[in-house]
Amino acid sequence: MSHPLTILLLSLTLLLILGVPISFALVLCSLIVIWVADLPLMVAVQQMFTGINAFTLLALPFFFLAGNVMTEGQISERLVKLAMALVGHLRGGLAHVNVVVGMFLSGISGSSTADAAAIGSIFHPAMKRRGYDEKFSVCLTACTATMGAVIPPSILMVIYGATAGVSIGALLIGGILPGILMGLSLMVQSHFFALKYNFPREHPKFLGMRAVWNGVKTAGWPLGVPVIIVVGMVGGVFTPTESASIAAVYSLFVTLFVMKTLRFAQLPKLFGETTIQFSQVMFCLGGATIFGWLLAYYQVPQIVTDFITAFTKDPLMIMVLIVIVNVLLGTFMDALPAILIFVPIIHPLAVAVGIHPVHLGVIVVMTQSFGLLTPPLGMVAMTSCAVAGVPMMRIQKLLHLMMIPLLVVIVLCALAPWTVLALPKLLVPKWV
Repeated sequence: MSHPLTILLLSLTLLLILGVPISFALVLCSLIVIWVADLPLMVAVQQMFTGINAFTLLALPFFFLAGNVMTEGQISERLVKLAMALVGHLRGGLAHVNVVVGMFLSGISGSSTADAAAIGSIFHPAMKRRGYDEKFSVCLTACTATMGAVIPPSILMVIYGATAGVSIGALLIGGILPGILMGLSLMVQSHFFALKYNFPREHPKFLGMRAVWNGVKTAGWPLGVPVIIVVGMVGGVFTPTESASIAAVYSLFVTLFVMKTLRFAQLPKLFGETTIQFSQVMFCLGGATIFGWLLAYYQVPQIVTDFITAFTKDPLMIMVLIVIVNVLLGTFMDALPAILIFVPIIHPLAVAVGIHPVHLGVIVVMTQSFGLLTPPLGMVAMTSCAVAGVPMMRIQKLLHLMMIPLLVVIVLCALAPWTVLALPKLLVPKWV
């Protein structure tokens, strides 16, 4: 390993140990290496500009805005009515409703953390009143919220596509079936918990199609967001970036004029929050671009590829290794920096052994969403606990047990590429 590369990795490790925010750490360690290696300082400026100068990244602020508007517009209550009509009659009905509402919200917000806050604020008090164990409700809410990073619109999918140069539209559509499988796995698990602890039904029997139709009419406007995004992209009406802007305008129209759950006086706050969220991502992306350029300059991706392929070129083995690495990364690093730092390394390796880029992207995002549950930086688990007022230490044992179905789905999707690629190949073959 060359001397500047050693400095790069050691300085990044030291800065992270000292608690420096990851975005600043990436910029600082890169600047140190540029200075030590006597590279032109203009390289840093050029690479930062290159990293954020991508048309596809314009989707981010609009997806952020659409999610913030819908969350502030109190759409969760409307989704509950539809979910209750669909699954409220099952044993442990409120647990199943929790998961189904999470699936609906995932198609609207694109943020797992926001979903955890929205779902927890509604279901934790309700499940507590109905006799559900407090730890179970917190853990289920946290696990449910991870679907927000997988089901479109997904912020992490957009960032991955921009970082790896993969079709964002194909990634978003590729996440639909895995996201649904995650939800179904949680419902199966909830069923067994309901049988064991005799959780109640919310209705003695299925309420019928009339109740479902009434629920659809109540929740129809919010659910138009994922429909607009997916149908618009599949039909070739607009690009993923354009779909984001249309989803944002649609969200404003629905909450301001149709449901009237949002006031014009709230918009400055929402626009401010969106600006801050987008700025944070862009700064982190700029720093990661410099860092990634230095890794490429010192041929780290090629070194890693040559090293691993010297032992095996089996795509399944490489995919299992990638899943393990990403799960481990999720225990101590947030999803965004993990994707920005390590995708430039693992993407060339995966392509070299024949793994489809879209398949790889969805699996990486799924494993990073799984990492949102694992301590010490499990942001979704922390959010769910904070909303419920439950210490993280109380739920750890049960949380690790309830994470197993999600891990099973990740492994299934990793070993069976069709689970990811079937819908993109069917709906948008030109993007795959």
